[in-house]
Amino acid sequence: MPPGVLAALLLAGRSSDQAGRKPVLATALAASALSTVVFILAPNVGVLLAGRILSGLSAGLMTGTATAALTELLPAPASRRAPLVATAANMGGLGLGPLIAGLFAQYAPHPTTGVFEVYLVMLAAAGLCLLFVPETVSPRHRPTLRFAGLGIPEWGRGEFIAAAAAAFSAFSLLGLFAALAPTFLGSVMHEHSHAVQGAVVFLLFAVGTLTQLLAARFPSRPVVMAGLSLLLAGLALIVAALAQAAIALFLAGTVVSGVAVGAVFLGSLATANRVAPPGRRGQAISTYFVACYCGLVIPVVGVGVAAGFVGDFPAVLALSVLLAALCVFSLASIAKTFRPGRAVMSQ
Repeated sequence: MPPGVLAALLLAGRSSDQAGRKPVLATALAASALSTVVFILAPNVGVLLAGRILSGLSAGLMTGTATAALTELLPAPASRRAPLVATAANMGGLGLGPLIAGLFAQYAPHPTTGVFEVYLVMLAAAGLCLLFVPETVSPRHRPTLRFAGLGIPEWGRGEFIAAAAAAFSAFSLLGLFAALAPTFLGSVMHEHSHAVQGAVVFLLFAVGTLTQLLAARFPSRPVVMAGLSLLLAGLALIVAALAQAAIALFLAGTVVSGVAVGAVFLGSLATANRVAPPGRRGQAISTYFVACYCGLVIPVVGVGVAAGFVGDFPAVLALSVLLAALCVFSLASIAKTFRPGRAVMSQ
């Protein structure tokens, strides 16, 4: 999925700014439905990969567009709730996916197709709801599908880059955890239940979503900084759990990491959304999500390659050290963008 996501974000990041939010959202839903049909009918791995690409294109079109649409649909006094809704929907969906898939894999009579059939029904419901959503872009014109550069705002550039770096750190931890949790539970704790493995992954996302709901009332800058600090603690707990094969430490790291990721995601998206220029909001938010998905993919792939040479634990330890350094860099960047008397990263 990530290659398709990145392709959509980079090539079609401005599409909803040009053609309107509703047409792009409808295209995203259609691509998701098509990918789901492919998953149900796929006869081999090659076709499954094609379905993954279609699914990624759908996610790439949806993320930036939906966030921009939420911002524009809410009245001005309530517009600050848009990042909360967007981040809660993202994290809630990412968490429910492994949980529901694990339950279907463990208990459903048709585990490889049943979950996709349910998802098709949900997509149909979303498509019907979209009919009643008003368009917020005017005038509209034909979109140009080309790489027009990253949509980093000129005003607030330092804030935006700091927010993107923080998001990269948070999603790197998400990717690391999602890759490690089933392996750790299966090989170390001998817990091979797909339902339990999915529930543990869900725990991180559920804690993150709850954190966002509780932290939404606070300014984004201290929320991001607190989240980055907790990210360091979460990394330390997960590494210690792997070193000692301690499930209690692993679950503690799961909870702390969930709080950290939820806080960083909420605060950094709120910052990116605030500094994004209205006429290019879709492109700017898509650029932010490019940082997110790069964090989700690149470090985990690096761990997989490194593990083949040095082993699993040294590779995870090396990535954790790099992520800790990036967290410190993000904290320093956020502190640097703040000046007394300015509303930098504080809205």
